[in-house]
Amino acid sequence: MKKQKEENSVSKTNKISQDNVKDGSWGWVIVASAFMAHVLADGMLFTLGILYIEFLNEFKEGKGKTAWITSLIPGTMFTVGPITGALTNRFGCRSVCILGALVATAGFAISYFATSVYFLYCSLGILTGIGFGGIFLSTLVCVGQHFEKRRSFALGISVSGSGVGTFVFAPVVRILIDEYGWRGAILMEAGFVLNIVLCGAFFRPVQNKIDKTNDKSAIRNEAIHLSSLEDKFDIKEKPITNSQIFTIVKNENEGLQAFKKESALSSDSTDSTVTSCFSRHFDFGLLTNPIFTIFVVSNYFTALGFNTPYVYLPDRAEEKGMSQFDSAFLLSIIGISNTFGRIIFGWIADQKCVNRLLLYSMSLVICGTANVLNPFNDSKVYLMMYSAVYGMFIGVFVSLNSVILVDLLGSERLDKALGLLMMFQGFGTLLGPPICGWLYDGTGSYSIPFYFVGGLVIFSGVVLCFIPLYRRSKTRNLYDISGE
Repeated sequence: MKKQKEENSVSKTNKISQDNVKDGSWGWVIVASAFMAHVLADGMLFTLGILYIEFLNEFKEGKGKTAWITSLIPGTMFTVGPITGALTNRFGCRSVCILGALVATAGFAISYFATSVYFLYCSLGILTGIGFGGIFLSTLVCVGQHFEKRRSFALGISVSGSGVGTFVFAPVVRILIDEYGWRGAILMEAGFVLNIVLCGAFFRPVQNKIDKTNDKSAIRNEAIHLSSLEDKFDIKEKPITNSQIFTIVKNENEGLQAFKKESALSSDSTDSTVTSCFSRHFDFGLLTNPIFTIFVVSNYFTALGFNTPYVYLPDRAEEKGMSQFDSAFLLSIIGISNTFGRIIFGWIADQKCVNRLLLYSMSLVICGTANVLNPFNDSKVYLMMYSAVYGMFIGVFVSLNSVILVDLLGSERLDKALGLLMMFQGFGTLLGPPICGWLYDGTGSYSIPFYFVGGLVIFSGVVLCFIPLYRRSKTRNLYDISGE
């Protein structure tokens, strides 16, 4: 009876230590927290097209110049990827997410006092973008670290919060603007973003399967359990040969050297500054990897066209006679279909028979085609159908990005690769909306901008075909060398 209690105590201790390992129960708490963080952050980000119309009316600037406000947030968010990646490595996902939420909140709150588009460039664009960068990367990395078997599905659920946020906040932002003006609405958005601090508080770091413990009772129970095993099994001492002694001494010496190196690294890490931390974690050597480079090129061109519908679709709809509420509702349609797309593609990508890279590539081609076809009809039903198709298939861009990276490079390089990838995505999202705005200012029509971004996104999907081609050529070369 006593032994049974001891075994139950040991198993309970083991169970507690297993809660926070990969694919453990706490991982789903992380998923829920990341989901809510995306609801709040992306809900603000992807409804900027509604505020964009207000900025045009307030500051009387051109569409291209005003579009810098909406492009600076995602542009900065992605461009600071290597920095947030280094900070995540150094301080953990929880700290980076909370700090990012505080910085983004400050950016929204300060924007209340904006007197020009240049003011909003700095406050809403750069400051909020830096904060969102910390939130975005920390959520992806934290979920990716807590899952292995169902990583695609977990990431799909977490980032689907983006679509939910867009669906919910598109009409909410419109109502807030109608009631309190754009300044009052943007101040309330600061309050929404502040709640991400609570989401980040749940980002507990993942632990190894064998968990260290200082609990004396747990150690005592383990000792009693081992003692009972000695009674059950006849464990006798055996003489040690000279060769075994040599092996033990050799292994101990190697272990000592490894311990010294580890201690030195630990000491350096403790005493280093944040600047030296960046230099250690900026793995720009990844750009010499042809596979990663192709993926970066694809992401850059996707990012150039990614935000165009979110920024310009409401304005295009209003130009064609739709009401302000109906034009905002188009973003809600993108949001809800985006939610289904991210979850569905996340689940499909986890199936063993599915080629994730092909799924990713084909979805981008469909998104690009939808953009090219957008100007062909101006009816409300047609634009609603476009919004549903675009939202559904663009969901793959976020939900499978980190999963594809793991497939291409391995999970141990995820944070560094994701940081670099986000930087190049930042360049694309920074330039995309202003370029489309200038195209509109020059032509007086949204047709050319949508043709332009549609072609870019189609190219981003097609260029991924070079990855399997490169792998095959590399395998063929290795086979030829081995054959010789």
